Amino acid sequence: MMRDIKEQISEVNRRREIYAEIKGLRVRIIKEGMISLSCVLLAIIVAINIPVLDKAAQQTPIRQYGSMILAVPTVGYVLIAILFFILGIAVTLLCQHYKRYKEKEEDI
Repeated sequence: MMRDIKEQISEVNRRREIYAEIKGLRVRIIKEGMISLSCVLLAIIVAINIPVLDKAAQQTPIRQYGSMILAVPTVGYVLIAILFFILGIAVTLLCQHYKRYKEKEEDI
């Protein structure tokens, strides 16, 4: 069965929209992958520097503005917890975008 011109044009426009959406999803997947990677690297850096923070807190006898943060050894652990929470959110969004990407790819 042959399609008329209007049906052909609407099909071309529909596919164009799908391709544009797939391209947008690819960009989002890359961005969120980079965010996830940066969160992991930042968490590793904080985890490595926790002993340094503890030593700095012990070496400061006078507690002023900056040393008040270093005086609490749990600050590093709280930072790691927050970073991994953000990482969890980023990975969840990444998985959702990847699922949508695969669904759109199957529609074509």
